[in-house]
Amino acid sequence: MLTELAVALVLAPSGGVTDDVAVTAARDGSLTVTERVTTSGHAVHRIPLRVPATENQDRRYAIDHVRITGGHVETGADGVVATFDGGTATLTYTVDGAVDDGGQLRWQVTGGWDTDVARVTAAFTPPVPGMSTADCFAGSPGSARQCTFSEIGDHGVVRVEQDGLARGDRIDLAVRLPAGALPANARFVPVSTVAAAFVFGPVAAVGLSVLAVLLLLGALAVWWLRRRDRIPTKPISPTTTTVVPPAYAAIVNGDRLDLAGTALDLAARGHLRFTETDGANWQVTRGEGDELRDFERTVLAAFDVPRLSEVRALDPKALRDRLRADAVREGWLSRLPARARRLGLGLLALGVVATAVLTFTVGYALLGVAVVVAGLALVAAAPSLPRRTARGRALAAPPRPDDEALEAALDGVLALSERRRALEPDGVFA
Repeated sequence: MLTELAVALVLAPSGGVTDDVAVTAARDGSLTVTERVTTSGHAVHRIPLRVPATENQDRRYAIDHVRITGGHVETGADGVVATFDGGTATLTYTVDGAVDDGGQLRWQVTGGWDTDVARVTAAFTPPVPGMSTADCFAGSPGSARQCTFSEIGDHGVVRVEQDGLARGDRIDLAVRLPAGALPANARFVPVSTVAAAFVFGPVAAVGLSVLAVLLLLGALAVWWLRRRDRIPTKPISPTTTTVVPPAYAAIVNGDRLDLAGTALDLAARGHLRFTETDGANWQVTRGEGDELRDFERTVLAAFDVPRLSEVRALDPKALRDRLRADAVREGWLSRLPARARRLGLGLLALGVVATAVLTFTVGYALLGVAVVVAGLALVAAAPSLPRRTARGRALAAPPRPDDEALEAALDGVLALSERRRALEPDGVFA
């Protein structure tokens, strides 16, 4: 069964515009609209395809099969623009998207004129009896001002009158149909602004809730890892492992560079001999011992001098980096902090890209922001993650020789060599 919505604009005595609109609703939910327009001069009538529905959404209609006699019409992505130059004209078109899921049919029966309209009357016949409500709104788009007169008459026919319609205003008719009278075909799209993409909604709430849970779990994981790292572990027995040089024990257990301990260890293993001479100075001689690591050979090269006070400058940063790399290869230090930082930077980049894409497409840009926050949190947490593995927590350095005078001398000259490194263009370590 077809229904008709007739809207008549009666020309005022002083002249102006009349628009007699008939709208027929088909069983598939589409509308066929016929506008019979009379103007006393040039007038433009704009029919938008997109109108505000809520603060965050627009309602999008589709208009097709546009024809006009007695005027000129243009169609585009924004809607239909009909131009009249006086006299009588007829504009027809079909509309899709007027029926929402709740059974309400809504359409702006007239509006978008570039001139004032004198009077509006409307008549709407529902597809089936039993229509519950009919509301007519007149004024600027989005306003809730009621039309001058509206009623549901015999056989459910809605009659509406409006005295005067200002330039740019519209008349919006909303009719509540019986459930299932027409199939729903309304389409709603996010408001096409950057700000609307960041509006908090159900999807954003789910994403931010997941972020909060992940941040909480991450904080608990960091706390547990740090707590486990503080629990003392029984040192490795000398009978089940090779001797751990003191430099590695220091770098693993406290991220310290123990050059004095390394020199004492080299002396204990026969690679160096220190002989105290007059004036509390120490003579240095080289010897032969067991196999050396790269780090130890670098430190040993600094002692290729006759006296301890002449120890060559060392590069503490390069030495520390080599020790860390060796400790990772030995399984004493983990790559967890570095991997966490790289993952955080990856999430940060992904979140920035996702935020930009979502902002200018489907919205929900807060999901991208959530990924950015997760990346930043991971980057921030990476330095606090413990580096020691279970093997690293069990490391212990061999006992130091009981020679406080030599140890004090080594501490002094090695500290001086580190300071000299900043002044010398070339050092031992390359």
